[in-house]
This record gives sequence, C-alpha cells and structure tokens, in this order.
Amino acid sequence: MKLNLSCLSIGFLLAFSGVGAQQSQLESAAKRWIIQNSNELGLKSHHDTDLNFSRKGSAGETLRFQQMIQGVPVFQSEIVVHFNNKGAVTYTSESLQKEAANISVTPALSAQTAMQTAKTALNLQGQITDEQNKLYVLQTENNETKLVYRVVLSSFDTPGNWEAMIDAQNGNVISIKDIAIYYHGKDGHDHGNHRHDHEPPIKSTVNTVATGTGYIFNPDPLSQTGSNYGGQYTDGNDATNASLDAARTLVDIPELELAGGMYKLKGTYAEIKELEAPTTGLFTQASNAFLFNRNEQGFEAVNAYWHVDKSMRYINETLGIECLPMTNGGVVWFDPHGLGGDDNSYYTNGRLVFGEGGVDDAEDADVIIHELGHGIHDWMTNGSLSQVNGLSEGSGDYWAQSYSRDLNQWEESDPQYQWVFNWDGHNPFWQGRTTGYNATYPGGLTGQIHTDGQIWATSLMRIWDRIGREKTDRAFLEGLALTNSSTNQQNAARAVRQAALDMVGQFGFTCADIIVMTEEFTQTGYNMPAYDCEDMAVNDLLNGKIASVYPNPVSDKLNIVMDFKKPETVIVMDMTGRKVLETQIGSNKSFINVGNLSKGVYVLSIKGTSFTHKFVKE
Repeated sequence: MKLNLSCLSIGFLLAFSGVGAQQSQLESAAKRWIIQNSNELGLKSHHDTDLNFSRKGSAGETLRFQQMIQGVPVFQSEIVVHFNNKGAVTYTSESLQKEAANISVTPALSAQTAMQTAKTALNLQGQITDEQNKLYVLQTENNETKLVYRVVLSSFDTPGNWEAMIDAQNGNVISIKDIAIYYHGKDGHDHGNHRHDHEPPIKSTVNTVATGTGYIFNPDPLSQTGSNYGGQYTDGNDATNASLDAARTLVDIPELELAGGMYKLKGTYAEIKELEAPTTGLFTQASNAFLFNRNEQGFEAVNAYWHVDKSMRYINETLGIECLPMTNGGVVWFDPHGLGGDDNSYYTNGRLVFGEGGVDDAEDADVIIHELGHGIHDWMTNGSLSQVNGLSEGSGDYWAQSYSRDLNQWEESDPQYQWVFNWDGHNPFWQGRTTGYNATYPGGLTGQIHTDGQIWATSLMRIWDRIGREKTDRAFLEGLALTNSSTNQQNAARAVRQAALDMVGQFGFTCADIIVMTEEFTQTGYNMPAYDCEDMAVNDLLNGKIASVYPNPVSDKLNIVMDFKKPETVIVMDMTGRKVLETQIGSNKSFINVGNLSKGVYVLSIKGTSFTHKFVKE
C-alpha cells in the first residue's frame, strides 16, 4: 500500500509496501508512528519502508520496517517500532541510512558475474559450504550511494564467513571482510555487517528420537572441582588424567537421532556438522552412551551438543521465548573442531565453529554458550545484531556467565565468580574476561569490542545478582529484540529496562525490579530516561473500551487512542492537582502536545469520565 502524504505538513511521499510477506494487526499503527515522526527520522521522498518482520513476545509486539529504494533494500537500514501488551508504542529504534540517494537500481552486472568476481577476489580454499548473493543499496564509508551485490561465502579450508561487496554497475570490488564473530579477537575490530539473507526456515526433522547419556564438563573442570589452573588441571596437549576424568559429569542426553541403528548428535535444537577443517567425523555410533575422555575428539562433540541443547531448551521451553536460527531449518549447526585447529571460535549464520589451540574451545561451556549468545542476539533481532561498543561481545559474555553462575560453584568472594572462560582462559594461553569489570560508560570505552563488551556484561550480571536469573534473562532477551544493527550499550540498557517495564505484573516482574535495573544501569554510566511504573499491569478502561496513551515517558507528542465517536476534552494536571493543560481531541486517534510542560509526572484525564492515566514528561 502506498501512502501519499503530500497533503500533510511533512510534505513528501512516504511509501509502505506489503512485499515482505509479514503481517501484523499493529502494522497500521506502526506506519502512523513512522509518518508522524518522519521528519525526525530523516526519511526522504524516495525512501520507502516495507514491513520486513514482526515478532510477538512476552513484552509485546515488535515490528521491523526495512528501508527501500525503488524496491531494493538499503543495507542494514531499518525502523523498529515496539508495542506493549496494551497496544501502546513504548520503544523505537532506527538504523536508517538518511543520506541514501535515489540511484538507479537496474544492475549492469549479472548476479552470476558478481558471484564469480567475489570468488576470485576472496580466493577461498576448499569446497564452498555456503553462499549467498543479494542485491542491495549500500551507503559506503565515503557516503556514496551504490547498487551492490552482497556476496557471502564460506569454505571448508578457509576459516570464517567472508563478505564481498561488488559494485553492480561496474564490477569493482568495494570491500572484503570476514563477518564471523569470534569469541576473542586478534585485532579487536568490529566484524560488522553480520546480516544474513534468508527465507523463513523449513523446520528440520529428526528420523527417530532417542535419548542417551554422555560425559561432559559442567561447565568446566576447574569450576566443577573448585580448582585453579595448574598441576593435574592443565591442558597438557589434550591429555587426560585421573583428576580430569573425575571432573567429568555423566548427564542424560534428552534427544538423539536414531537412524539405521546408529545414534547421532542431532535433535530439535542442535546438530553436529563438518563445517571446516580438520575433518574429525560426526561421532555417530551404535550405542547411545557417548562416554569419552577429554583426550578423545568425541568428548568436545558431546560437550558442545549438550550445552547448546540445554541453553536452547531453557530459552524456548522454560522461558517460553521462541528463539531459533533463521537458517538450517531452525537448528543450530556446530563443528567441535574447526578453524584449522587455531585457538579461536566463532558464530555466523546459524553456525558455531570451535577451534582447538590451547584448551580445546568446545571443552569450556563458557566458550560454547558465549558463541551461542551471538546467535541468540542475531535471531532475536532478525539478523540485526550490533557490535557497537562491543554490544554483542558483552551479550555473549553475559549469556555465558548467566548460564555458568546458575550452577552456584563459586562464592562471591572468589575471583572466579566473575571470570568468563574459566578453563579456556585465565591461564598461560590467554587472559580470559570478567564480569567484574570496573570501567564505566562511556568514558571507559577503549574501542576494542571484546574489552568494551565487559562493561555491558558486568552491568547485567549485577542486576542478575539482585533480581535473579530468569527475570534478568527474560528482560535481556526481550530487550535485545527491540534493538537494531547500530544500537549502542546505552540504548540496549534502555531497551532491556523497557522490556521489563512492559512485563510488570507478569513473570514475577515488579516495579522494585525496575528500580534495581535503573540503579545498576545508571551506576554503569548509562543515561536512563524517566519512567512511570505501576505494579498492576492492567489496561486503561473507559466505559469498557481500551484507551492507550503513549509514549511514556514522552518529550512532546502524546498519542491518545480510544474508541470514541465524538470530540472529547483532555485535562492534564501536575502532581499538586494544578491544571496545566486543557485541549480537545478527536475520535479514534489524536494527540496532544506536551512539549511546553516542565519535566515531571502528570495525570491525564478525560473530562466527564473516570478515566485517568499517569505519564512522565522528560
């Protein structure tokens, strides 16, 4: 549907299209919000927006609109509009390319030629294991608008996930980069552009579901035994000993695939794959007992499978939050031995790949769950993961720490209580990371994403210690779902708190939890806006009809949605009872301008009714 807005004060044409195949009952309300805020958003007459994705979650419904130019998507550019469960807009974010010009979107280069150009430029070794090729409008680092083919390739013998931007008019290679997200960096740079082009996943199937048992580290041998790295508790070139064997835990494996009398590490949430060299096999066997020592390659396979499966079951079944890869039929693919044996691991495109240098990465649940955390960030945002201020690194560290700390193996006075990667790091191989990081935002930012992410993870874990795992995890996940590819730590904190606010009265959330979040986020240095919280999460009712008032807090335009058939009088009073505003509103939808009011808390009422609504002017 095209909306001609020339008769409105914004004075340009803003287009909406239903091409994205997503539908939502709140789409019209979201479009109205975009229209009303189009000047502030910086949208121009040739900028269109398509509803690309909608998600219903515990905190409400989130709609994502893709910026388009003549039907071609603008790379990493969207508007996010979130409604709470009352249907009010409570959070918005955008990553728009405001300077994107109205260029020709007819390519001179074919997609096949662009693919071959990318393959030549990248020179990947071995079999190509994944390839993508899609036409985009790209705003370059030099602020030029270009039509490009974005080619993404992975191969068996070249670690990583490689992106090439090819000019669709002249065939020039604009940029090349590895967009895989590594759990510790050699250069600390932002491996950005982590966008994957995908169709809705066809759900993967398992032939016959079976159960089994296996040995794992839960989460690692040092935490399990309360030991320090050294003596019997060293990597020793992957050798085992009696102490390390005793540190294993025998666990039930809730789901295996049984096909042709053979058991495979494959289930609803995870599946082992050979994605990269070295080739070590899939460890399919005739027994459902996967009883390996750590000097056997099968140990890392079982360890990774069990921990990924457990975390995914916790999100999707315990919390009831749908969070699945957008590829691979909704299943996490993992390779326990990749990167040519190097000491690193990464996430990309629904895949986890673990290296073997130093301590084998898939022996440490913190590494496994950290990389899964990148995936969770990716899936909750429909591919709009952000590494601004190391946001995704901090999110991965938080998810790993939340998972491990729940086992209650360290005392708060132990330094290991705050450590991330207790077994893989904090040893001669590398220093690991911590959620006891003392730097604050924004002055403590270093520009190194793995270092800076510790600020975000530390802040979240302080909240975790005060309100508990499930509420913090739920707010974290629902909050991430409101963010976009350019979200920084401060805006992520606002999103997480807003998600919690939208769940007050559900899942155990109270206004006391919001106070805790505000205190801890503010202590970290994040500038948190004023808010209003009521412990009873009920709809505002007027004569049996729902009336929504949003946003809250508000800076200027306060929207009022109600089922009235005639004009009504709105009265606004301050907390002393003094009337500060009286104005008329129309039927169905209208707004009042509160921009001239001083900052503070106010009460809105409809004259001649019992309806009242408290709001915060910021």
